[in-house]
Amino acid sequence: MDISGIPKHKPENHFNYTEDDLADKALALEKMKIVYPTVPLYYAELVYDLCKNTDQAKIEEIKQKIESTPFKYDYSNLQEELNKVKDCWDISDANF
Repeated sequence: MDISGIPKHKPENHFNYTEDDLADKALALEKMKIVYPTVPLYYAELVYDLCKNTDQAKIEEIKQKIESTPFKYDYSNLQEELNKVKDCWDISDANF
């Protein structure tokens, strides 16, 4: 609905992209949607902006840190833990 005197919403442009940059971003996001169909648009935009606005040396440093830092949680026995929960759970107690 167009109401005179009230400006239309303009999306935030935190990185001061030009019109050409915004068109490139839209095209890249469409390609990402094809390659990674289960990734939400929000996260795809985060990755695009990170890669576009960070120099390659910093990105390589981030990659090295990810590969060398151990993960916070240990999932090696996750299936065993899930099986314990499943064995203790009584279907008659569930409120569906």
